[in-house]
Amino acid sequence: MAAEMSVDLVVECRSLLGEGVTWDASSQTLLWVDIDGCLLHRLHSNGQHEQVSMIAPTSVVVPTRSGELLAVSGLQVGTLSDSGVIGPVLTELPPDGDGRANDGRCDPQGRLWIGTVDRSGGHRGGVFCVDDTGLVRRVRSGRGLSNGIDWSPDGSKCYHVDSLHRTVDELSLDDAGLPISERTIATFEELPDGASVDTDGGIWVALWDGGGVVRLKPGGEIDCRIDVPGGWITSCAFGGADLRTLYITSATVDLDESRRIANPSAGSLFACRPGVTGRGYTPFGTPQR
Repeated sequence: MAAEMSVDLVVECRSLLGEGVTWDASSQTLLWVDIDGCLLHRLHSNGQHEQVSMIAPTSVVVPTRSGELLAVSGLQVGTLSDSGVIGPVLTELPPDGDGRANDGRCDPQGRLWIGTVDRSGGHRGGVFCVDDTGLVRRVRSGRGLSNGIDWSPDGSKCYHVDSLHRTVDELSLDDAGLPISERTIATFEELPDGASVDTDGGIWVALWDGGGVVRLKPGGEIDCRIDVPGGWITSCAFGGADLRTLYITSATVDLDESRRIANPSAGSLFACRPGVTGRGYTPFGTPQR
């Protein structure tokens, strides 16, 4: 499995809450956000790193088919301007739970699946499927802290993390790509966070308080672990021209002193070459026929 399991420090950005890493194939650019720091980070294929200030905490930024960026801030979903403002707003998500969205990713049909949060214990969070007309469908209910999401290589299954439930669930999908059944395939003692799927069907899961990333077989068994000296480990995504580099984000928010000393580059962007290929990420928007 492992070709190069050593982890490299790529960008020492020391985010408060680095999250939502994704690869934009059209621009050959890696994108991620610092939610609490209100920053959008870009890493270009030539190694140039830049950051853009955003007006409000933003949990997700994904590329669109038109070459723009779609962002989610609070419960608003809309185009992200060059000045870091969301507008025009495409739609708003239902205000159940904490009143904010968390992680999200586009499905193979180009629709954004985005989850919401309810830390009260009332399980009022959900997962919503948003298309480019602004139509919002609730595809999951009863969520605590909706987190990482990605699809199997053939698009027949969706894998979804709930950090408060400490689970990874497998959703079987119909021909329209919507859920028809679900089951839990993995439960953790740590808090699972972001997730990404490789072309062999392996599910890579960042463990917030687990000091690294694990790979699950499609059935849910752990077959690989990568230790990451990033403090809190938040999300992962495959990028680079060959989609063989696994990029990993991290966070420093509420990091205690002993962990901060042990992880001096906490909050930064890391990468490794685990010997598998990512399946790539679909931009937002309906594919042209």
